[in-house]
Amino acid sequence: MMKSSFSRVIRSDINLLVTLYFLLKTKQVSKAARQMHLGQPAISHQLARLRELFDDRLLIRSANGMKLTPFAERLYPELEIILADLEVLLDKRRDFKFCTPQKDVYRVCVPEDIYINDISVLLYNFAQRECVGTTVTFEVFTRYDQCITDLNNGNIDFFFGQCSSLSKDICEIELIEMEYFLTVRQGHPLAEKIVSLNEITKYPWIEVLFREQIQSLAENLWGDAILNMETVLKTSSTSAAVTLLRQSDAICLFSNDLVKKDNLSTIKIQGQKLVMMNYVYWHNSMNDDEFHKYIRENLIQQYVSENVFS
Repeated sequence: MMKSSFSRVIRSDINLLVTLYFLLKTKQVSKAARQMHLGQPAISHQLARLRELFDDRLLIRSANGMKLTPFAERLYPELEIILADLEVLLDKRRDFKFCTPQKDVYRVCVPEDIYINDISVLLYNFAQRECVGTTVTFEVFTRYDQCITDLNNGNIDFFFGQCSSLSKDICEIELIEMEYFLTVRQGHPLAEKIVSLNEITKYPWIEVLFREQIQSLAENLWGDAILNMETVLKTSSTSAAVTLLRQSDAICLFSNDLVKKDNLSTIKIQGQKLVMMNYVYWHNSMNDDEFHKYIRENLIQQYVSENVFS
């Protein structure tokens, strides 16, 4: 057993390490405050204490915003491991029976294929942590022609996004309200500019399929400008749309988190913002499944808070 009096730990506020993690992850006091549900002055005060504790600036200003100091760069991955281990330790207080799966396979439909990797890893790690990795399988996939019918019939267990034509047997919870932008490659003639709708019509359009709700909202907001654009690609793959976007002057509609994730640029249109609430849907036959309930009300909400808002 390790022989230590843990004197420095005793003298320190361990909650500061949580603040430090979110500061290093987001590189912004405002974002860290939002994720921790605290005010910005409180986070700024804690950052000052952390700088004194570690005798390092931790975050410094640069031409591209805040960046980590060399010390913070080394500290961040170690800190992430420490907090992950602490999360597992605290989670052991839950009764494992609470998360016993009620079926062998859970089917998960995500709105964009670009989310498949993250959600797959999230669910795999969760299953391993709960010691159910050999007894349950997650199928993660994106939209397809009959997906709404399958959801209504109880053949999809988690459905993310927003959709209509749902049966009375479908339950929902709000997940996140997201803003959507006309998106282009970096260096595009209209990148990061404020333009009129007439200026976008001369550029080609990429349409991502199975986005009926947001497409309808975009057409209602921007009208003929969207309808009159020449469509050069229709695809169900967001990844394919991003690839073509980077190699052309085309325009596509993406949520803010995908713009940041793929390092793209946006076109700013004067007027009303394009926002849409996203939900998690499931069939009411799953309401007695505590494993399903924990995933939709805890695991998924935590993922969105830490990754989509970041």
